[in-house]
Amino acid sequence: MKKSKIILGILIVAWLGVIWGHSMQPAVVSDGESGKWLEVLSKIFPFLRGENGMYYVRKAAHFTEYAILGVLLALELSHFVKGWLRRFFEPLAFALSASFIDETIQLFVEGRSGQVSDMWIDTAGAALGILITLAIIGNRRGKRY
Repeated sequence: MKKSKIILGILIVAWLGVIWGHSMQPAVVSDGESGKWLEVLSKIFPFLRGENGMYYVRKAAHFTEYAILGVLLALELSHFVKGWLRRFFEPLAFALSASFIDETIQLFVEGRSGQVSDMWIDTAGAALGILITLAIIGNRRGKRY
């Protein structure tokens, strides 16, 4: 196995640790972390200063976490899977499974709740990450997937 594939596998496991680690934080801790991000981002995006700012920051966090996971998964699986549909859907299925676990974890954490709507946001983020990665890989190879 190539050294780069081993490193990529380690990165995927580590990133899942980051995602699921955030899900294990009680609501008070999670709110504090989101509040810090809101403070920074509201200086750049003034619309976040409104009453829904925290909501948007939290949903953007879901989307971003899973977009990164989608990139990592697409890079890992692109060499093993044949056909553009499988290159898209296999990493997406893995990301959806990770999201299901993520939201299930939150059911057991104080002040948190698992949300199906968050799974949709997670899946959309992963899909975008996968599509961008496959487009770049396909462009580098001179092929379209």
